Amino acid sequence: MKVTGLSWRTFRLPLRSPFRTANSTMTHREGLLLRMETASGVVGLGEASPHPAAGPETVRELAEALVRVGPQLVGAEVECLPEVSLPAPLACAIDTAALDLLAKERDISVAALLSEQPRSSVTVNATIGVEQDGEAADEARAARQAGFTCVKLKAGMADSIEEECRRVAAVRQALGPDVQLRLDANGAWSTKQAIATIEALEEFRLEFVEQPVAAGDLEGMRRVRQAVRTPIAADESTSSLPAARRVLELNAAQVLVVKPMVVGGLRPAKRIAEVARQAGVATVITTTIDAGVGTAAALHLAATLPEDSLACGLATGSLLAGDVVTEPISVRESRMTVPSGPGLGIELDEANLAQYGGVERTLP
Repeated sequence: MKVTGLSWRTFRLPLRSPFRTANSTMTHREGLLLRMETASGVVGLGEASPHPAAGPETVRELAEALVRVGPQLVGAEVECLPEVSLPAPLACAIDTAALDLLAKERDISVAALLSEQPRSSVTVNATIGVEQDGEAADEARAARQAGFTCVKLKAGMADSIEEECRRVAAVRQALGPDVQLRLDANGAWSTKQAIATIEALEEFRLEFVEQPVAAGDLEGMRRVRQAVRTPIAADESTSSLPAARRVLELNAAQVLVVKPMVVGGLRPAKRIAEVARQAGVATVITTTIDAGVGTAAALHLAATLPEDSLACGLATGSLLAGDVVTEPISVRESRMTVPSGPGLGIELDEANLAQYGGVERTLP
């Protein structure tokens, strides 16, 4: 089965409200949608959504990279596409589109292509990215009422430990004692700050704290892990298989947070999860607040994890004011059901693409 054509278009989706992290505030999600077609007319879909912190020119640069490498892909066998150096989001789009085609050829889901016994649904967490205590508590209360059993709260934005404690206390009170609460500091703290802050927050029964120190400070992360009772998760530090191996070798974290969009695709992400499992470390699959194609792809990957896995960070579609797929995957009682159709099991919404997308480009 050969690739006979490629087409793509950019998109820009507004968020329902600004999403705040320790490093930035996001109001829109921008990316690129890829269609990979075969001679029989079957189309595989992929999404390349670079991290918002990468800058406004990144999507244009991805499109330019696709113009350069596209001729090498057209005419190649889907099963063994040529290895070319690509930015991770574009590599993810190509890997996803190829898997979508291969699964459709076999009339199975992408999850079934990646695993002999994939799960039919995946437990997911809600994510809170607002700064004010009252607003965060309101969102936590809404998440609990919607049936979420786990919530991730963005942290690292407070000016003091006392302020951080007030915010987390408000969210914990809104959630009640039975909902898991995890924090994500996005590398905002020094090692000393991380230890002092996490120790002060442990009374609020945290599931884990994600990326407490800068991505490159693995020794600092290891020291944090050794000093506190709360488990530590590595996110920005898990940017590739070699990076994940370094985290594991240093025993710097008990959890690896893996984003297909960051590590270059579903298959690279699956390899990281396998290496983590061999080391006795848990894996959490998350999106980067992707559109519907990227979210569906990450969900299929998450379905290959063991049944007792931690909640995954896939329930981010509700943060968007619109989407590019006809039926965005919804959450019911803290679970997302894997689409049962062949491939990714999704279709693009042409009306929304006309509203949120750019002009379609085609190769050859």
